[in-house]
Amino acid sequence: MNLLIYGIGGHIGKLIEDLAKEDSFWNIVEGVNSKEFEDSISNKYDVVIDFSHPSALDNILKLCEEKNIPLVIGTTGYSEEQLEQIKLASNKIPILKSTNMSLGMNLLFTLVEQTASILKDKVDIEVIEAHHNHKKDAPSGSAKSIVKSIEKGLGEVRKHKYGRVGECSRQRGEIGIHAIRGGNIVGEHEVNFIGDLEAIKISHEAYDRSVFAQGALEAAKFILNKEPRLYRMKDMLNL
Repeated sequence: MNLLIYGIGGHIGKLIEDLAKEDSFWNIVEGVNSKEFEDSISNKYDVVIDFSHPSALDNILKLCEEKNIPLVIGTTGYSEEQLEQIKLASNKIPILKSTNMSLGMNLLFTLVEQTASILKDKVDIEVIEAHHNHKKDAPSGSAKSIVKSIEKGLGEVRKHKYGRVGECSRQRGEIGIHAIRGGNIVGEHEVNFIGDLEAIKISHEAYDRSVFAQGALEAAKFILNKEPRLYRMKDMLNL
């Protein structure tokens, strides 16, 4: 199979390229950046993996739809309007989108959903995420996915409290969300379910960014020859 990596100039894009070239499943492994994309994509590619920037979404969707190429999206930071664009495009081509390509993190999404569905209003819920000092968005896309998973388990959308300062007594039912930025932290996420007498902590730590690259390649293999719709990593993992 032939793979095109959009965002090859980024760190994750380069890792995807290196791992793919070591895998005999891929016959052709090529990558482009935004200025090259329109001229470089062709029907010879069987799947596209995107780890770039939200500003590139229009071109990526347009070209993948025109060439009928399945798309894996690992880019984060999209607006609500852009998320709707992706959803609409998935009516024409198969798209797998995930805020985190780590298999372990996607298991965590399921675990926090199940935990929230059991504990409901018996606990206070706090989410803490940590990343390297170059990460541009906060909270992370994965932290947002964690909160959505929690709310799915709770059966309702809760008030979100981003950090705390000054007089800010905790409101009943709110979900606290906190971001740490420093050094070369690959990615850490911790969910705290805190009761009066005990607490449960569910956490995940990525040791190397190659975990995201490997997950993206597994997602690319999964989405080949799939019917058009929007897929998640949970679909691939049967969670």
